[in-house]
Amino acid sequence: MIYLNYAALSPTRPEAERTVTETLNEFKNYLYSDAGIQWYLHTVQDCRLHVARLLNVTDPSTIAFVSNASIAHYLTLRSLAWKPGDSILTTTHENPSITRQLHALKDRGVDIHFVQPSSPDQLIQSITHTLDQHSVKAIVISHVSHVDGRIFPIHAISGIAKERGVAFIVDGAQAVGHIPVDLNQLDCDVYFFTGHKWCAGPLGTGAMMVSDRFLQSHSTCAVQIKDGEAPLATQFEIGTHNIGLISGLAKACDMTFTDGLGVEILQAFRQKAKETLSQIPGVNIVGWNGPHAPGIFTIQGKPEVDHYQLTKRLANEYEIIVKPFVDYPQEIRPAIRLSWATTMNEQNFRVGIEKISEGFS
Repeated sequence: MIYLNYAALSPTRPEAERTVTETLNEFKNYLYSDAGIQWYLHTVQDCRLHVARLLNVTDPSTIAFVSNASIAHYLTLRSLAWKPGDSILTTTHENPSITRQLHALKDRGVDIHFVQPSSPDQLIQSITHTLDQHSVKAIVISHVSHVDGRIFPIHAISGIAKERGVAFIVDGAQAVGHIPVDLNQLDCDVYFFTGHKWCAGPLGTGAMMVSDRFLQSHSTCAVQIKDGEAPLATQFEIGTHNIGLISGLAKACDMTFTDGLGVEILQAFRQKAKETLSQIPGVNIVGWNGPHAPGIFTIQGKPEVDHYQLTKRLANEYEIIVKPFVDYPQEIRPAIRLSWATTMNEQNFRVGIEKISEGFS
């Protein structure tokens, strides 16, 4: 199989898989005895340290573990006190699991405002205009677009949100492990990611950073804690977690931090895809007038090309796996997304690009 869909799911690192098994085996020696509870809490805290280091988070206690990015987003939305007439500002490039949750708030009288990003400056202008026109309670936006890899100006948006007293919630699913993420510099209220994409961690893992500012100024969970009590972010950790999976995620994050992101390798693959596919008459490279993440590349063929059927044919005839966009977003559909990792076999990559090129020709 020639796999070009790493933005959806990456194979779990073998080291992370071993860590899951080893951790669960060790936990069997304790279970939920007094010693086991202490071992569990110590292990979770150690895992927070590894995730915090990757994200450059000064205070690991602001890290909460969740099962995926969608759950993190759901818990964040649930912690806000919505009133009829409130608004959410987001973009046309958000993942469907995120937009479905936003649309669900319409039943509570919440308005959703979508901005279409064409450049960083235009996006900032559209956000500012929307904030001027509406009572926006929260901005929900991806760090990196899952559609075509656009990198949104998170730091600049954060400054605007803070100035306006608006909660700023960032989906980092396509960013963490893909591009550098420095949460001390980005200064978001909530930032979440999933483990099974660019970090190559286990399925069913994820983490969220919940700032004290969010908990004290925006969330209905705002409480004061006493010495020795659990940190505030653990309010988002519901029930007992699979300590093996959390340890596997921490291992994947640790290896990502140690090994580096391999941006140059990813960029070299992207450049080769661009050189080959841009030569096809009628093919449009999807993007914007701004920075792009190096592991994602999206293209549109001529109007007569059935993009969905092309992806099916690539899978059935050549075992080439790519991502079709046929239902959204409005401005670019239909299109096909390619994504790769640093471990991508170069020969497989070349064959994949050649067959995709033939399909669009």
